[in-house]
Amino acid sequence: MDKTFDTQLAVLRPKVLAQTARFFRASRMEGEPEDIVQEVLLRLWTALRDGKVIGNPEAWAVTATKNACVSALRKSRNNKLFPLFDSLPDPSGASRKMEEAEANMRFNQLLEQMPVGTRRLLMLRSSGMSLDEIAAATGRPKGSIKSSISAARKVLLKTL
Repeated sequence: MDKTFDTQLAVLRPKVLAQTARFFRASRMEGEPEDIVQEVLLRLWTALRDGKVIGNPEAWAVTATKNACVSALRKSRNNKLFPLFDSLPDPSGASRKMEEAEANMRFNQLLEQMPVGTRRLLMLRSSGMSLDEIAAATGRPKGSIKSSISAARKVLLKTL
């Protein structure tokens, strides 16, 4: 496995690095593409070491790279949402409580503006039900439920 992996690594590494670098440029992400490359190649090595059969390592690496890049982008965007509030000291916690109350009020207003079906899907999902359970309860296809919930979350995140 070691020589085979070294051979695969010699072929895959430049492709994964190029894909990651293109993603970083296109999304204007800060950071080092090399970190994602190492993460993807480590995942590949771990999967092969654990005996997972990977028919096409290049396709696997491309998909894993795309997923790792998207995750890194989402993480970097989430970290930039409220940098001002994180740096301000608040010994009493009063302003944080007020902000939370205002956010909850705004969230509830947004929920009320959504269609009843979408609201119901969000409530079922937030109560801990799986997509399969929601599909069984509502009679809607699982893919439709997933799309509706995803679209509603995007609206909420964008607005909040």
